[in-house]
Amino acid sequence: MSLASNARLGLAMRFQVAVDGIDLGGWRSCKGLAVTFENETFIDGGNYDAKSFLPKCVDYPPVTLQRAMTAADSARVQQWLAGLVENWVNGYGVYRGGTAQITLLDSMGTRVSSWSLRNVLPRSWRGPELDAKGAEIAIEQLELVHEGFL
Repeated sequence: MSLASNARLGLAMRFQVAVDGIDLGGWRSCKGLAVTFENETFIDGGNYDAKSFLPKCVDYPPVTLQRAMTAADSARVQQWLAGLVENWVNGYGVYRGGTAQITLLDSMGTRVSSWSLRNVLPRSWRGPELDAKGAEIAIEQLELVHEGFL
């Protein structure tokens, strides 16, 4: 496959994440953008050389985001999570999940593709492992469950 000289390829390290229009900042990695089409195998009686497949369900795994912690970006995530906790715990309403937008960019910052995850809810947030003997960068992780992007 040859590429046109003006082809703009999506770069795996250039993407944006927002939930309900709230920019959650830049992330180092995004894993779990996938869909599995589950099927039931059906074998007709007396037909020994063929199988039929019936659609069963569509499954979307959780999306896991990781990045180095920064003051501004990490604060936005904490504010978003705190708002959800306040809503859930204090009963200010029922939050059925928002829409997360993950946008893949090219080298010029132009949108190449995007995924709109329906009814997104946080499954977990994990902060860095702190160790005075280490020299690692502090990494945070946010895991989101959703009802799909197709």
